[in-house]
Amino acid sequence: MINSLVDVYNTFQFVNLWVLIFVVLNIGSAVVIWLDKRKAQNGKKRISEHTLLVWAVVGGWPGGLCAMYALSHKTSKGLFLAKYWLMVLICISGLFLVGYAMIQQMNTLK
Repeated sequence: MINSLVDVYNTFQFVNLWVLIFVVLNIGSAVVIWLDKRKAQNGKKRISEHTLLVWAVVGGWPGGLCAMYALSHKTSKGLFLAKYWLMVLICISGLFLVGYAMIQQMNTLK
């Protein structure tokens, strides 16, 4: 009984950590898109497309997409959007691979 309660607590903490990381990445990605839009409007040095793509591939793509379409920023740049969607695909594929590996690891422990 005690072991199962500890397992539930540890799982809960693990999930909370990943939810927090996901939220921070998406808020960060949206903020970076917003900052790039402001810099473009003010004629200042822009944030590189590479930086925006890195935010997407590490998991901030939902926030980035929301910000891009809400602000109408970079939505007419076909090549950038193709690269962005490629980063989304890579991110999701990576999540599936990690999930699969975790399931395989749990099955070997039983």
